[in-house]
Amino acid sequence: MIRIRIWHATSSPTEAGLVERACESYLNADERVRADRFRQPTSRNQHVIGRGMARRLIGEHAGIDPTQIRFDLEPYGKPFVCDPPQAVRPFNVAHTHGLVLCGLFDTSRIEEGAAKVDSLDVGSGYFGSDHVGSDHVSSDHVTDRIKLGVDVEGLDRRTDPAIAERFFSQPEIRYLQTQQSDQSRRVAFLRIWTLKESFIKAIGTGMATPLADFAFEHIDSDQPRIRMLSDKLDQGETWQFRVFEPRPGYIAAAAVTMGEKTAVPNMLLHSFDELVDC
Repeated sequence: MIRIRIWHATSSPTEAGLVERACESYLNADERVRADRFRQPTSRNQHVIGRGMARRLIGEHAGIDPTQIRFDLEPYGKPFVCDPPQAVRPFNVAHTHGLVLCGLFDTSRIEEGAAKVDSLDVGSGYFGSDHVGSDHVSSDHVTDRIKLGVDVEGLDRRTDPAIAERFFSQPEIRYLQTQQSDQSRRVAFLRIWTLKESFIKAIGTGMATPLADFAFEHIDSDQPRIRMLSDKLDQGETWQFRVFEPRPGYIAAAAVTMGEKTAVPNMLLHSFDELVDC
């Protein structure tokens, strides 16, 4: 069964808490040095949790010590697992004030109850799905084709219509203009923003890809669709998107493709805090 697991962790704005201390124990010496370069505690905590959470989860699913995992960077800076071979799998990290997400491709059978698994339903505004496409798709053969990206924002984040006018596609700008209140416009902006961020993080280019080169449709749905407006982005891939609330006060998006395969991964949401508490 092909699964994408999305884990969410509390990030302290000040001194390191239980989650930060646990995650820091998984870091290697170089990562701890980099963490100490952050001047603001909130930035340091987000960095430590993002890297430490990835190490803990990947190591657990691969059956290895988290400190044995080696990362490298793609040309535009997206991190990936390069060693050992059994740990190699797509993952992606996102953070905002107070919360860190880690999306992870997983084919193992982890112990139920290791962390709380929310009961998710596609129609509820979350992103769980009982449909996983063809049962004959081998996860070993699709791992190298999977692209995964996640993003998260606080719903209280201030938004600027000028940013949309400058960076969004015309269909998305028109969608924002249909919103009747400041609150609905802010939420609509954040839905589009997290969707766009999840996509450019999934393909690994970041802001090197103009945000107006692709547009989202059915934005109000929990499963929006993407339309490529640039031939450079159209690689014949089948994309799946989910918009969800990992916790009250936050909005997040996940983007995943398995290349040309049409199988739909089962997406599940977990609390990393509860895993640390175990």
